Amino acid sequence: MGVYGIGNHGQNSMYGNILGDVPTSGKKETAGKAEAGHAGSMKFMDRVEKGECVNLLKECRDGVTVEVSGAGMEELKKMAEIKNENPGMCILSGEEKLELLKKELKPAQRLHRIIPNIQTNDKLEKSLKGAGRNTVEAAYTIIEKNFLPHNIGSMTEQERRELIAVGLEQAQYLAGGMDAGKAELFMDAMTTIAKYGVNGKTDTLGNVKYDIRWGAMAGAPDDYISTGEMMRRLAPEQYKTYSAMLEEGFAKKDDRLVGDALKHLIGWETESYQKNPEPFEEEKKKQAEWKKGVDNTKIESAYRNTDKTDIGFFTDSIMGQSRFLNRDFLLRNLQEFADILAGGDDFPWKWQ
Repeated sequence: MGVYGIGNHGQNSMYGNILGDVPTSGKKETAGKAEAGHAGSMKFMDRVEKGECVNLLKECRDGVTVEVSGAGMEELKKMAEIKNENPGMCILSGEEKLELLKKELKPAQRLHRIIPNIQTNDKLEKSLKGAGRNTVEAAYTIIEKNFLPHNIGSMTEQERRELIAVGLEQAQYLAGGMDAGKAELFMDAMTTIAKYGVNGKTDTLGNVKYDIRWGAMAGAPDDYISTGEMMRRLAPEQYKTYSAMLEEGFAKKDDRLVGDALKHLIGWETESYQKNPEPFEEEKKKQAEWKKGVDNTKIESAYRNTDKTDIGFFTDSIMGQSRFLNRDFLLRNLQEFADILAGGDDFPWKWQ
């Protein structure tokens, strides 16, 4: 759950273990400052400014507060690799969770649709990093139009699933213009999103509901449970407070307010888990079952050996293999895809 050791300043804290000896450069603002937590404290800064290396944890076993500069914190982050050698216990510290949460929340300010599952969204964004604007736009159009449409009108389930299969063909077409590493990551993300789509449930009005869990944060152990999702389910009023604080921070572009919101979230998790860990363990089981269900989802497709020589051959090949989709609807879908790509220099061809 990542709630162990939060708030400790001694040797049980992850950062406490990492700090060890504090190297200095002779400048007070770079070295930071430290005070012993007892009377008669030694003047550590005097020793630091002389270039001495002070091990605060050895000399102040009753507890110590450490302030580290921004540059120093960056070095500590490089050292603080997250490891999960014991699957039964997550070892994320409060600081690590705060940094991961900040990182994962920032994409919410972007214009493109955010995939609710954090790790899948992270894969997609990384795979598209550095890609041309039109490639990125085409990828998100596939997600919006083919994989996760909000409403499909009178479309049958067979047609909806074939539309998802067409989207995967379009994704593979885009992957052909990427380097091997990015292409593999991109198809991994897009295939997972297509599975979310296959598992969607449609009501009588054509509205589609998708069960997409937030899941673990990027960089966190797989058994990490989304604190925000837990708060939303178990403590809706607390979640409203957290959301309001977060929205205010984003609106004012104030990292301090965003940090306060995330500290509120982590504090709730720590206190709640200590009082009653059972709901968290139950949620962990549900998340594992959900992930297994997604992994085992099969995407049926009648599209085989689609010609991806250029956009004209690609379109003709898809149209020739279609079994259930309305032909006018499918052609509009394919033309929108091609028009997006034709508007830039990502690929060496134009819509014919």
